[in-house]
Amino acid sequence: MTGIIDQSPANGTGVHHSGDPLLVYAVSASRGHDWEGHYECGKRMTSILDALASHGLTPAKHSHEIVELQGINPASETDLELVHTTEHITKMRQKALEEAPCVVADFEEPADNVTYMTKTSYEDALKGIGIAVTLVDQVAAAGKDGKGTKGFGLIRPPGHHATTDAPIGFCLFNNVAIAARHAQERCGLKKVLIVDFDVHHGNGTQDIFYEDPSVLFIDVHQLDVWPGSGQVDETGKGAGQKGTINVPLPIASGDEVAGNCLKRIIAPAARRFAPDIILISAGFDAHWRDPLEQLNFQSATYHKLVSGIRDLADELCGGRLVVLLEGGYSMQGLSEGVCETFQALLKRPPLHPHDADVPSEPLQAAQLALDDVVSLHGLAA
Repeated sequence: MTGIIDQSPANGTGVHHSGDPLLVYAVSASRGHDWEGHYECGKRMTSILDALASHGLTPAKHSHEIVELQGINPASETDLELVHTTEHITKMRQKALEEAPCVVADFEEPADNVTYMTKTSYEDALKGIGIAVTLVDQVAAAGKDGKGTKGFGLIRPPGHHATTDAPIGFCLFNNVAIAARHAQERCGLKKVLIVDFDVHHGNGTQDIFYEDPSVLFIDVHQLDVWPGSGQVDETGKGAGQKGTINVPLPIASGDEVAGNCLKRIIAPAARRFAPDIILISAGFDAHWRDPLEQLNFQSATYHKLVSGIRDLADELCGGRLVVLLEGGYSMQGLSEGVCETFQALLKRPPLHPHDADVPSEPLQAAQLALDDVVSLHGLAA
């Protein structure tokens, strides 16, 4: 795997001071991984990059604050084996070579939104995972000296549904889980906090770490939607008991509810766990514009969530924070959410402080839901 890449500004004119925000990001070129008419498509990445450019969130505009990493090596199968079985890895490689384009998931999925592979999907997945582990290397090294560097992997296909031995929910391999194991086994970061705010529960990530006390998994998602997991009483097993915190939100929960999740659950749980690094599974499909489910996060909600988690990283683990892209299928909601995440990581104000036409939130029902989580996990002040 690649070593630490030079973080000096690309044009050689900017100066980054330790302690100032520095956003290190990378983009996986996954244009070959496309299935006609599918929500999870290459247009997602194009929309993100166009929006970043339109807001000047690029190294060309801010070379002293934003660095795009280039020339990152793809992950190796040894990297995949940190999480996945040899049988699963072999199966995915062979399907790409011999059967693609094809549907690969056995798990029940909607007919028009299957988990697919093209001829390049296996290679595209390795490129994305290579970015994920390289960003962990970057923030692990930077965290020794200051709190400035944060990482964002703009990668696809997404990963948080994939289990150790199965592709599920548009996901072939579990990107964030591999990044977590890489942080532990190759960077010496023993305790990992994973926060997942995709609208769908990260069933694969939960399964992988369900009995592992060294990884705290907090998942904020919509109640009772696909894939059906993520109930409040799914809290871990054995040594990992209470190491999984599920926060299922009622339909139409939005910005205020998300802020309450941060304040009442994510922050106290993180402080009690005291992680060495924080990883975010950043899905943007809880946005009110997204076509798949029915949460009503605003674009600035992602600024609020990421700002709060950024502050926790600075407080608890030397600023070590890596964000990895998961879902998000409204091109506007996705691109605005990513731009707000960039803004938050750079400690800048939100670009979209208020979205029009956002329905009112079910505050009473959401409060009861959060009360259950707080009580079950002993998070009350």
